[in-house]
Amino acid sequence: MVQVTAGWALSGKRPGSSDDYGVLNCSREPFSKASFGRILRQYGLGTPPAHRTGEGALPWVTVSWVGEAPDRYLGMSIEDWTEHRDGSGRPVAFTKYICVPYRDVQATPVSYAALYRELNRLELPMDGPEGDLVTLSPSEYSAADLARDIDRFDRKKVMGTAALLLDGRVDIVGAGEASLQDRLAFLDAVAALLPYGYRADFTGATWATGSANKIRLAFLRRARDNANEVGWRNQGERIPPSPTAGHYLQWLDRLLSRRDLPWLVGYLAGGAEPCDFSDKRSAVQHLADVEWPQQVARYAEERRQGKEEDARRLLLSPRRDEISPSAQGRVLAYLIRAAEPGDLKLIGERWDQVAATGGSELIEALVDAAARLLWREEPDKRVSDYVRLARERRLTDQFLAGVVEALRVPGFTGGAAKHRAALDMAADLIRDHVDPSAPAWANSKLLAELTNESRLAARLLVAEPGGADRVRAWVRWLGSGRSDALPGFGELLAGREISLKDFRGLMKGAPEWAAALVQVAGRLGRLEPVMPALIGWMKGQPEISLAAREFVKKTLSQMESEEPGGWGAADVVLLTVGAPCVHLKKAVLLPDPATYHSGFVWAWQRVRQDRGMAATFIRELASALRDQRPWAGGPARADTVINLVRAVIVEDEGLDWTILRTVLDTEPSDPALEGRPAFVELRRLLRENQGRFEPVFAPALGATPDGFTSDGYASDGFASDGMPPPGPPPPSLGAPALEGLGRLASDADVDTVADFYMRAMRPLEANVANATAAIKAVAAAGRLLKGAEAHTVVLRVWGSNVDGSNYQWADKQARLLVEAIAQGALGSAVARDFADALAGHASQEISYQLRLLEAVSSHAPFWEMPPQVRTRLEECKATIERLAKSGRGGLFGLGRRGKSGDG
Repeated sequence: MVQVTAGWALSGKRPGSSDDYGVLNCSREPFSKASFGRILRQYGLGTPPAHRTGEGALPWVTVSWVGEAPDRYLGMSIEDWTEHRDGSGRPVAFTKYICVPYRDVQATPVSYAALYRELNRLELPMDGPEGDLVTLSPSEYSAADLARDIDRFDRKKVMGTAALLLDGRVDIVGAGEASLQDRLAFLDAVAALLPYGYRADFTGATWATGSANKIRLAFLRRARDNANEVGWRNQGERIPPSPTAGHYLQWLDRLLSRRDLPWLVGYLAGGAEPCDFSDKRSAVQHLADVEWPQQVARYAEERRQGKEEDARRLLLSPRRDEISPSAQGRVLAYLIRAAEPGDLKLIGERWDQVAATGGSELIEALVDAAARLLWREEPDKRVSDYVRLARERRLTDQFLAGVVEALRVPGFTGGAAKHRAALDMAADLIRDHVDPSAPAWANSKLLAELTNESRLAARLLVAEPGGADRVRAWVRWLGSGRSDALPGFGELLAGREISLKDFRGLMKGAPEWAAALVQVAGRLGRLEPVMPALIGWMKGQPEISLAAREFVKKTLSQMESEEPGGWGAADVVLLTVGAPCVHLKKAVLLPDPATYHSGFVWAWQRVRQDRGMAATFIRELASALRDQRPWAGGPARADTVINLVRAVIVEDEGLDWTILRTVLDTEPSDPALEGRPAFVELRRLLRENQGRFEPVFAPALGATPDGFTSDGYASDGFASDGMPPPGPPPPSLGAPALEGLGRLASDADVDTVADFYMRAMRPLEANVANATAAIKAVAAAGRLLKGAEAHTVVLRVWGSNVDGSNYQWADKQARLLVEAIAQGALGSAVARDFADALAGHASQEISYQLRLLEAVSSHAPFWEMPPQVRTRLEECKATIERLAKSGRGGLFGLGRRGKSGDG
């Protein structure tokens, strides 16, 4: 039994009155007296006959509705004769009316017969003020009782009438002798074979004499126009259905062939969402949904895509109990795999109900969902909610191990695990939920998985914020699962220097651990024991490969450290591999930058012996100073930069530091530097160094051209080819003696120049310093090269050194000459023009060779590119991208064209 409150109204005439029929009294809510009157007139059934028995005699019962969602009401009225008479002596009929909020009978359905019994017992006052709402207690909805009435009235007829209501009005004729109770029971029976929600739009009458336009199902003597007619006495008659009614009937027949009628009535009572008869499809769909739980279970078993909303609805619905617990587990696992964190509340509520039958599948699904959220370029931080759910069920180890294992599932992530953000988030999750010092984790599944996933294990150490003790605990835990422990970390934590042998071993077998060793040292402020090994490994390479450069660049640029001395050392090493320094700009802001200075010089002392690394350092330092201008912003910053540059120059004045003049000793001078006393000494060092390395030009044989001095320069200070003079000659060229090489004509062709250069190089060791001396000897012999000419000489030198199909020696000779010219062996102006010429030629040649390769690939369908070629192309791609991004410094890091000193 359910209790509901209802509004009410009493309509009729007062005894002895000659007034028209109208509302005599009503409740104060939910409508006004006038509104109650309009409602009753709207559902008027016509004039009742005077006779008290027989066909059409009162009482009449009307079922109706009023209002709009969500404030819709179910209405019912009873019109019957009273003992009163009006002023003309005619009998007076009263109409009792109630309206019940639909939402109050939506979850707990009621029948029309139950409402009738409650309304019939009410004694509504004719006089007095408007009253309160009335309380009704209708009996419970009985599917079994309704099913008996359906069969009593002929199941086929009731089914057909219900179906026809979807198309429009239906009139029951020939029921004049039927009792009021039977006619009302028939209305209930028909309504029971429609989803309960249609009662929000259902209207019916146990008898009508007028048009009753608002009544959908009515008992009448004759059928109304445009209404389907159903005969009361025609038992078993098959009513010709419309297409909509036919479809609905087919579903009713299909379901009743497999299920009993009371079940179907109960099922339809569950479809309580308000519906209008204009929405016919909802009725058909509701019948089709009878098998919906089983269908959703099949979707889950097949892992059908796009059915997540069905799974969600089923798990929220009591109808989930229509499928077995194991099927519920499959549906829950299916929803979990959708990887929608908003479902976790529902997942948690249902997990324990089905865990006994679907435990392993549930944890696998949880792992799959978390892995999908985590292992991608931009990981979803809500993955932590999945870890929390697993932890609450004591599944942390199994869950985290599965998430790590997902990295190795072929095709699972498309390589997304390479993304640092995902690895960092995974490491954070593990650190938040694992205690490496707890015995329970000693032989965990997670530890076994991390043994096979060094990238992630290394990130655990790198980003550990808990200091040395916490790092030590992780090292012991991770090392216990490995046969080779973790070399180097014990020494680091003990404050001992890492051996070069150990570092080389890490680089050979597990470079991610080598990177972690450096980065952990940076975070702990202990770079001093590690940097010698890193630098020693770099110096031990015959030639630092692209991969090695990228390793150093990523390791040091991503290193987090609060140690200024480590900043300085890291910046030097970064510069030696062609990467920009990352700490200089913040180092100049330190109250005392001396520690950064010391670390910078310390590292420089260890790399400068390698002339290739030293040359790269100088070039990249110039680029960094040009791009960052760290001296700007105050005298203290300027002094920091000046003292730093002076210190590295003084450490090795035998190197060519000329390129730094294009950045620091500009015309006009940079005011931030010019005014500092220490800059005087720096300028002297730079100019003396430039004088030592600029070429000395000897006069060409023969007469001096008119307008030019005997040193080959015009009286206005420019050479005959338009090049500016190099400045005063240094005391010693450092090149081979000219007596054995001869002279060069001032217009000697490039083949002659290339031959001269190679003769100068022949007795010398192949290195950049000797290449610099040899190309300077060309200028000293009388041939002044322009940038484009110098590039052509490089090509001739390469061609002359090719030995059969062996290009390695030719490549090396050409590269040495390129580095010599790029570093200013022929002057900075020539270096810039040379860079332009080389860049133009290189880009054209690359484009041409790629077109040839593309032609081969297009016209040789059975040809497959060898792996080494693919690798080489990938390396070329990385180099091209790096060069394209270098931009401001030019191809070789030289100064930009334009006003000197523009920073």
